[in-house]
Amino acid sequence: MSIFTRITRPALTAAVLAGLALPAAAQQIGTVASSEPTLRGTPPGAATRTLALGSGLVADETVQSSATGRGQLLFADQSTLSLAPNTTIVLDRFVFDPNQGAGEMGLQLTEGALRFIGGALSREEPATIVTPSATIGVRGSSVLVFASGGATYAVFIAGERLCLATASGGTSCTSRQGGVLGTEGYLGEVAPEFLAFLLQLIDGAPRGGSGSPLGSGVNDPNPSDRGPVSTGGEEFDFEIFDDDFDIDVIMEFFEELYNEY
Repeated sequence: MSIFTRITRPALTAAVLAGLALPAAAQQIGTVASSEPTLRGTPPGAATRTLALGSGLVADETVQSSATGRGQLLFADQSTLSLAPNTTIVLDRFVFDPNQGAGEMGLQLTEGALRFIGGALSREEPATIVTPSATIGVRGSSVLVFASGGATYAVFIAGERLCLATASGGTSCTSRQGGVLGTEGYLGEVAPEFLAFLLQLIDGAPRGGSGSPLGSGVNDPNPSDRGPVSTGGEEFDFEIFDDDFDIDVIMEFFEELYNEY
C-alpha cells in the first residue's frame, strides 16, 4: 500500500485547509484571539482569507475589519491588538527570541482605531505603529491609536511611555495617564466620556448576562468591570482624567469614519 493511500480523509482535509490558511513558507507570528463577526487577512503573496478564532497570522499580512467587524490579535510575546470597525493594519515585522525576551515589533495603521497592549518586546524596545501622518513608539504601555484623513491621535492609558513623531521631525512624548498626542504635539488629557466612546468602539457595547467581554490579552481574561492594562499591570481609572482636550475636534474626526456611533 502506498504511503499516500494510508492518509485518512480527515487528515487529508486538515492538511489541505492548513495549506490554504497560510503560505507554505510563512512563519506564524500570532493568532486571532477574537473575531466579531469576522476579520479578513491577506498574507503576502496569497489570497485574502477569513480570519476566525485561532487563525494564524504572518509577517507583512494585511488585516481588515468591516464596518461592523472588530477583533483581537495575540502575538507570541503576549502583545495584543484590538481592532475597531473600519480598521486596516499591516503587520510589518515581528521578531522575538523567547529565550532572551528580545526582538522588535512594528505595524502600519492605514486607517481606523486600535488598542495596543505591549508584551515582552515593548518592555525592552518601543513597538512602532506607523500611520500616514506619524510614527508612534510604545514602550511597555497600553495605548489607543486612531488615524483617518491624514490625522493621527494617540491616547496613553498606562505603562511607561508613548511618543509620536511627525514627518517634519517634531516629536512629543507623554507618560501621563490619559495624555493625548497628535501631530500638533501634546493636546491635554482625554475626557472620560470620550475614553468610554473609544473603548466601546473597539470592544463593542457592554454585554448582558454572564458572558465575558473581550479581555486585555494580558495574563488571564479580565472581568467585565476591568479595563485595558499595561504589561506592568496598571489599570486606567476614568475618574482621574480631566476634560481639557477639545472633544468637538476629535468627534468631528470620527464623523465620517464612524458615523453610525
